[in-house]
Amino acid sequence: MADLGVRICIEPLTTAETNFINTCAEGQRLVELVGRPNFVLHLDVKAMASEDSPTPELIRRYGPLAGHFHANDTNLRGPGMGKVDFVPIFRALKDARYQRWVSVEVFDFSPGPERIARESFEYMQKCLQQLGP
Repeated sequence: MADLGVRICIEPLTTAETNFINTCAEGQRLVELVGRPNFVLHLDVKAMASEDSPTPELIRRYGPLAGHFHANDTNLRGPGMGKVDFVPIFRALKDARYQRWVSVEVFDFSPGPERIARESFEYMQKCLQQLGP
């Protein structure tokens, strides 16, 4: 599948969601054990918030192994709709030289899809502007 450009991403999740691969370190270990260039890590803000290390630190450490990134808040809504500050997160992604997709993942759709998409996009754009060139 690698020759077709297919990537498989392992996403560490919290212990409330699974009992398998709960930390970025565990995800990294699995990636190393599989040992294939198309098997990579998937980072998720909500999940990383449950780890002992700050999310930006985790991104700097594991971002180079990441094939995808979920931007979400611990309140299950999109970026800018909760307490998570994404400026340090986007700075860490930049520091890690992450240049792949960042997708918004939400679980609380009560604000409505249009509002979630609009506000998340606008907030992330403001965060990126604060980083500068």
